[in-house]
Parts: sequence; C-alpha cells; structure tokens
Amino acid sequence: MVEALDVFGDPQRHHAEGRRARLILDAAHASVAERLGAHPEEIVFTSSGTESVNLAVAGAARGSGTSGGRIVITAVEHPSVSEAAYRLRDRDGFEVVEIGVDATGRADMDRFAAEVGRPGTVMASVQHANPDVGTMHGLAEAVRLARMHGVLVHTDACQTAGRLPLDVRRLDVDLLSVSSHKFGGPPGAGALYVRRGLRFEAQTLGDERERRRRAGRENLPAIAGMAAALEDASGEIADEASRLWALSERLRTGLAERVPDVEVHGHPTHRVPHVVCWSVLGLDGDQLLMSLDERGIHVDTGSRCPGSSEESSYVLEAMGRDPRGSLRASLGRDTTDGEVDRLLDVLPEVVSELRRMAEVSAGALDRLNHTPKE
Repeated sequence: MVEALDVFGDPQRHHAEGRRARLILDAAHASVAERLGAHPEEIVFTSSGTESVNLAVAGAARGSGTSGGRIVITAVEHPSVSEAAYRLRDRDGFEVVEIGVDATGRADMDRFAAEVGRPGTVMASVQHANPDVGTMHGLAEAVRLARMHGVLVHTDACQTAGRLPLDVRRLDVDLLSVSSHKFGGPPGAGALYVRRGLRFEAQTLGDERERRRRAGRENLPAIAGMAAALEDASGEIADEASRLWALSERLRTGLAERVPDVEVHGHPTHRVPHVVCWSVLGLDGDQLLMSLDERGIHVDTGSRCPGSSEESSYVLEAMGRDPRGSLRASLGRDTTDGEVDRLLDVLPEVVSELRRMAEVSAGALDRLNHTPKE
C-alpha cells in the first residue's frame, strides 16, 4: 500500500507514472485471480463487497438481454443482493423470487430447483455463507440445478474469501463477490469475478477501465493492499480454519452449557469456522452488546429487518427464530482461547445483571401503576 501511495499515475496513461501504476494494478489482478482460480481478465476491482454484489446482480441481469426476466435469491441474502434485485424489479420489470430457509438457515433446495426451472429465469444469487449465523448453503447443489436450465449463478463469498479455499472453476459459478476488509485487507476495496464470455452490462459509465465493466479511477493503494492481504491469508487457510473451528465450537458449546435461556443459531456443521450467533431469551441485544463492550468484549448484533427501527434480525425471522436480541461474534487471527473463555465467564454475569435490572424496573413500574391517585 505504501508503494502504491507513492504512485500517483493513472494506469490508463502511457507516461512513466502511468506505466508504474499499471504494473501494480496488473499484478493485483493476477494475484487475486490466482487465489480464486480465475484468469486476471476475469477480475473487476470495486470499492467494496457491496458494490461488487450490486454490480454482479445488475450487470448480469441487464446483460442477459431478457427484459422482465426472473431472478431467484434466498431469503437470507445480504441486503446488497436483495435490494439490487428489487430495484431491477421496480425499474426494469424483473420478477424476484425469494427461496425460504430451514431453522438452521439453509436454503430449501426443492423450492430452488422448481424456481430456477421456470421459464424466463435468468440468474440466481446464493450466498456462500450467511454473515449473521455462519450457515453455508448447498452451493454446489444450487449450481448444478441452475446449470440444468442455463441459469447464471452469482455467489456472495464475502464471508469465505481468505477464510476457506475458493476456486471459481470448481464452484462453477458465473460471478463471485469478495470484500477486502473481511480477510484483513483495507476497507474501501472489493473484487468481482466475472466468468470470461459472460454478457455483462457496466453500471458505472465514463471510461473503459476494468475491461469496460466498471468505470472510474481505481483506488490503487487499497487494491494493492487487498491483493497482498488475500495472498497472505490464503497461505495459512487450512491451519487458521482448523484453529477457528475449534474456537467457535468451544464458544458454541460453552454458550449452551453456561448461559441460561440461550439459543445458539446456525447449522452446527455446515458453517464457516469464524462466526457464532446466539440470542438470550427475553433480553435486548443492544443492552447485551453495550454491557459486554463496557467490559472490553466486542461483539455485534445481527442484520436488522428491512424498514424496522427495532433491534430485529431478518435472517433469524426467515429461519423461524425469535428475531429479537441476537448477538454475533466474529473470530479472527488475533482471537485467542483466553478471549473466548473470558466471554464465557463474563456473559452469564451480564445476563444475570440485566435480568435483575429488568425485575427491579418491572417492580417499580408495577408499584407506580398501583399507587392510589389523590
């Protein structure tokens, strides 16, 4: 990144500074492509994973040449997928079909098979892994079913790039999105794999960068940093995945055994190694989050239901779970056994404290309601 910061040239220009910038950009294309099993010309650099997903859904759907076609997505896709699809519905007349999931968050493949087989279906988007609960869908099965009907497949791999081995040829997908900061790269960078030969319509216009698939000057330092981070992460995927799997299993088991009224979400085995999601019955997720944060333990809440101001997860709602009050721990390279143990030690204390506060508040309110009025 420091080297790229010193290169202010435009990669499209042929002067010395432009050529230096082009060398860095080309090296990044080649490096990211190698880690994904792609060709360098199949990689499009974007400003984020969100932009990568938006570009994939809109670019492929509009590039299909089928106005008013059908798009199939799962009910637990990231909003960057679902909102892009519904905008195509509203502006271009596409039909959007959502596939439900089971109680663990896995897509209903029988319904998926029926929907991708319907006439007019042009593409499907099935996430590789859910960012809220960590569940991995049966992507291989989804691709096989879509291929039977000539339907394009995009997968949001932002949660798995740099965490699990990815090979676009083996996955047999047409488009795949990744996000830099998810595997330790700088924020403000992402990438999209677009299969060679795919009809694709650029959504940002103005020049011929990224092989006419995304206009605008590339963020060279962020791109160089992303390529370096993905290369670094890919060198230790097997060992790190094994370590994180043991940590997350330790956390899942400890939550179930040590925290009263807890529900651990997501599939127990078909999941990424670094995401653990849980809810505590009757407690507000934001209160839990802030209480843990005050003790130096940093977790997050799940994705909120679209249009809802309440702390409520659309992913858990789709799974048939109570959508209120979920928390998510994302484990990384720096996460240790001691930190997991500390969370398991502190969380029961926090839960008890919040329950006592709730009881005191309820008692005070009850006394207030029964006080005779003068």
